[in-house]
Amino acid sequence: MTALLPYIEFEVRAAEAVSLDRLAGWTVVALGTRIWLTEEKGGRDIWLLPGDRHRIAGAGRVVVEAWPAAGADADLPAKIRLAPPAGTFGRRWCLPKFRLSRVASAWI
Repeated sequence: MTALLPYIEFEVRAAEAVSLDRLAGWTVVALGTRIWLTEEKGGRDIWLLPGDRHRIAGAGRVVVEAWPAAGADADLPAKIRLAPPAGTFGRRWCLPKFRLSRVASAWI
């Protein structure tokens, strides 16, 4: 399979989390609302505001969740963009593995 677009976009709702594998060198970008992510194996918590980006350092699992703001926008899904490592456009790269799960929403 060849991916024609230079990035992948998806949405995560407030009570969902997405687990991603094989993302070393990829860039995560928050589009439209806030997100939280953490990297496996020594990663720290990262909070991204709309337009912020974070380059994934390790090859382990990355978990991404919506970080909803209080008020009218609390129900909006978080839009997330994944951009492949720089210099790989036009070359083949592996798509990350996605796993969707529900998270406790007691704080929402």
